[in-house]
Amino acid sequence: MTLRLRLYIAAAILLSVVALLGVLLVRSVEHSEFEQIDQQLKTAAPVVGLFDRPSDGQAPNGPPIRPPTSIQGPASTNRISEFYIAVVTDTTRYVLFTPLNGQGSVPQLPEAATSPGHPVSISTVGSLTGSERWRAILITSPSRPTKLLVAASLAQVDATASRLRLAAIGAAAIILIVLLAAGFWVGRLGLRPIAEVTDVADAIAAGNRSRRVAGATGKTEAAHLARAINVMLDEQQAAEARLRQFVADASHELRTPVSVIVGISDLWRQGALRAGEASDDAMRRIGQSGQRMGGLVEDLLLLAHLDDGRPIEFVGVDLEPLLHDAIHDASATDPLRHITLEVSDRVSVMGDETALRQVIANLVTNSLRHTPSSATITIRAFKAGDRVALEVVDSGPGMTPDEANKAFDRFWRADASRTRSGTGLGLAIVAGIVAAHHGSVTIDSARDRGTTVTVRLPSA
Repeated sequence: MTLRLRLYIAAAILLSVVALLGVLLVRSVEHSEFEQIDQQLKTAAPVVGLFDRPSDGQAPNGPPIRPPTSIQGPASTNRISEFYIAVVTDTTRYVLFTPLNGQGSVPQLPEAATSPGHPVSISTVGSLTGSERWRAILITSPSRPTKLLVAASLAQVDATASRLRLAAIGAAAIILIVLLAAGFWVGRLGLRPIAEVTDVADAIAAGNRSRRVAGATGKTEAAHLARAINVMLDEQQAAEARLRQFVADASHELRTPVSVIVGISDLWRQGALRAGEASDDAMRRIGQSGQRMGGLVEDLLLLAHLDDGRPIEFVGVDLEPLLHDAIHDASATDPLRHITLEVSDRVSVMGDETALRQVIANLVTNSLRHTPSSATITIRAFKAGDRVALEVVDSGPGMTPDEANKAFDRFWRADASRTRSGTGLGLAIVAGIVAAHHGSVTIDSARDRGTTVTVRLPSA
């Protein structure tokens, strides 16, 4: 059963309850009024019976009223009672009193009569003319062939019941309008986004991964769910795109050394590498390709371990010796490069020494690789509150904002031709290691202004 159908059923039940309450209210009011009138009739009947009975064909207080086929003359004008009172014979009705608020209508005779000493039988009767209803008692006389008719008009009761019915119908109509408006509002703002989410989920399950929930606006929970679904689908699509790019980049990086090894092995099988110098050069190239593949595999394994969140053994590490070692290694690689170290205070952090050495080495190597030989490199380490900041600043050509945003992506390199050495994993490894140390890394770069990479780690 859908949520929309459940809402419809709940609205129908509510309307049914309102209608039932309206009917019960009208019936309760009518029953209460009937009880009051019946009590008045029971009290008045014995008193009315004390009046003089008619004799010689005339009523004491007015002219006779005969049955409907022979009614003669107007009704009595003695309007001093709340009841209609008349003495009835077989052919004639002598009216004693009519109600004060009477409209000239005459009640019909009840089918059942009440004898003195027996329970009073009160019944509802109509009028000889008109639609007015009455509550009436017909009392028989034990000594005379006459009957006493005592009746009370139900006009006020019927008018009250009619007003209550109109009020109940009006209330039901208002509730129906409110329910329709609320249903439209809930359906438009609440159920429609859920239905769209369901349609999008079905479309994605069928293979259309480009579908998104349209119109996910507003502040409702359904709209928030729709936006969350869109964000989730976008992130999933981006993750799949990154995975495809990662596989393509890894394949590209491995293709060159594999091709070298396969090519050299083919030459060796053909007998082209039998000479000593050619054989030594082939083995050297095979070793270089193997080292390149081994380095790439190690980097990928390291990134996989970082993604798995493997715990790191945190110990106090002084960064200054690590920085001096990194500068010495860089000088051995590029002795003409000018590298400056600036360390203020004691810069100790909590972390793994081997991983931190790799962070420093990757940052320095990245600056050496992507800047000309005339560019300077400055390494700074200083305390920044409860953290230690490590900055690697170069005066190279810098990057555009879009390139800086992609600098920590795996296998990404500013040189799209991939002619430079490296795998494009250096800064990605830096970001992973720093995140595992509960630190942060940022990059600030601009064209013709150089690049500054800042690492912040918890101080020891």
